[in-house]
Amino acid sequence: MDIITTPTPHTYNKGELTQLLDIARNAIQDHFSDHTIDAPSLNHYTRKMQQHAACFVTLEVNNELQGSMGTTIASRPLVIEVHNKAIASAYEDRRFMPLSEEQLDQLTIEVEVLSPLETLAINSHQALVEHLHAFQSQQGIMLIDRYTQTIMLPSAWRRGLTPEHFVQQLKQKAGWSPTYWSPNMIVKTFTTCALKEKYAKIRSKYF
Repeated sequence: MDIITTPTPHTYNKGELTQLLDIARNAIQDHFSDHTIDAPSLNHYTRKMQQHAACFVTLEVNNELQGSMGTTIASRPLVIEVHNKAIASAYEDRRFMPLSEEQLDQLTIEVEVLSPLETLAINSHQALVEHLHAFQSQQGIMLIDRYTQTIMLPSAWRRGLTPEHFVQQLKQKAGWSPTYWSPNMIVKTFTTCALKEKYAKIRSKYF
């Protein structure tokens, strides 16, 4: 089991995170079945799991990114959001071909539940890099400049990025130059509570 947790005001225990992984796995598996893909029933989950929360679902095949979709806005019950984002990551991420049934044996699923975003008083590229030196491997960052926004999840730190490279990749996703900064730039930070496992291992627990 690959458990990755970072501090968050809304902490989820191992059992709750496992339930979320199961929801994601079922949503992906149902795509290859003949019956309708139904969202999970809220009645089957605790009040905490029914609360609105933001999340990302990230898929990898053979340790290569296959899809990642999510939201930073808590607008739906967490169990519903995980179900929807699992489907979106598997079949709607335009960067990749839709997930195929042949890929399931090499598939890994990660669910990351986001804490509420907090605005930082950061006014330069270098100030952001220095901030990340203090909180490296703990925080995700969102940059907003007028109508453009870009985000990097805390899980990105596992790729061995330095704070400088983290910020550069964050800006690259938005199409900005590595040192781009704007007087209108808004910096938001967040943490996650996350769990990552192989699809086949999740499946073996329940079937």
